[in-house]
Amino acid sequence: MIERYLKTKAIEPTVVFNNDGRKEFNLLNHIISWRELKKGVEITVNGQSIVTADKVTLNPVWGEEVDSVNFANYLNQIKIYEYDSLVGFVLTNSPCTGLGCGVNYQIVYDLKTKKQSYFGRFQTGLEFEIYNFNSDDRLDFLSKTFVGRNTQGIDTTEFVLYSQTEIGDFREFTAKDSTRFWFRHTYSVFQTDLDNDRFEEQWIEKINKNDR
Repeated sequence: MIERYLKTKAIEPTVVFNNDGRKEFNLLNHIISWRELKKGVEITVNGQSIVTADKVTLNPVWGEEVDSVNFANYLNQIKIYEYDSLVGFVLTNSPCTGLGCGVNYQIVYDLKTKKQSYFGRFQTGLEFEIYNFNSDDRLDFLSKTFVGRNTQGIDTTEFVLYSQTEIGDFREFTAKDSTRFWFRHTYSVFQTDLDNDRFEEQWIEKINKNDR
């Protein structure tokens, strides 16, 4: 249900490039390169430098904690949204071991204003997507926070809406009365009992039309 809904809201990128180990790329009219630092990475886009060493995520990655982006040392994917003047980067840690293999970071970079927004994920997928959720001419990003796993082996993923501001960065979207917009999926990876699969939402529109 979540995947079907998100597909209807996703904006198609102009270019998707999955890195094959290279350090420099010519994509459309953009020259992009990167290098590993002692902590984090430096990405250069058309001569503008992005350094992750001192950056933290906007969203909690696991539980209530934001995360330092300097854990990532490899540029895994680039997506360019040419019409919207955005570039998306996915960063990982390589070679990874243990829990570190489940961590990745997303950078949203505005080509016009040079603003950068940082997000992180744990155990919730590697994809980078830009959305249009509420038809307000503002680009949207959906953060994911891993809230589980509890003692019964139950996981919860919380999705929160972030929107682009006039200056090009992304901030959590709220209504005028400060209402936040989110939905949660609670599930078990160890059991097939559907009673362990629960969906909750406080969203801008109804997602679960069957109320299951």
